[in-house]
Amino acid sequence: MTNNRIRELRNSLNISQEELATKIGTTQQTISRMETSTYSIPSDLLIKISLKFNVSTDYILGIADTKHIYDNKYQPNNELEKYYDILLRYHNLSDINKKTIKCILECLEKVQEECDYEKTHKDENLNTKGVLKYAKNSNLR
Repeated sequence: MTNNRIRELRNSLNISQEELATKIGTTQQTISRMETSTYSIPSDLLIKISLKFNVSTDYILGIADTKHIYDNKYQPNNELEKYYDILLRYHNLSDINKKTIKCILECLEKVQEECDYEKTHKDENLNTKGVLKYAKNSNLR
């Protein structure tokens, strides 16, 4: 299970084995062996992987299904877990790409306000066309 968790986490951030290896101070071969369970993860690498992905070591080892430790401030739920990876990916974007994402969200929100929600679900193309129309008229060019 450990191998799937490391690969899953790495893929969720779209980073290669080489990139992860560089960030935690090891080799691509070591990452590959950890992902295929042909290598026991040393505790120092386990901690570095945990910190890199902001997940618990228990999650990496397959002991727990909850990825994150919330220090009793929040009660984790499936919804939060589902979107946490998106937040991490957003956090790693450049400032210009963050602005682009925000503009796209604003476009989507505007289209959703203008369209009847029921009609949007009946014709998914309506929403797509509305977003493209709004994006053309905004500063998202």
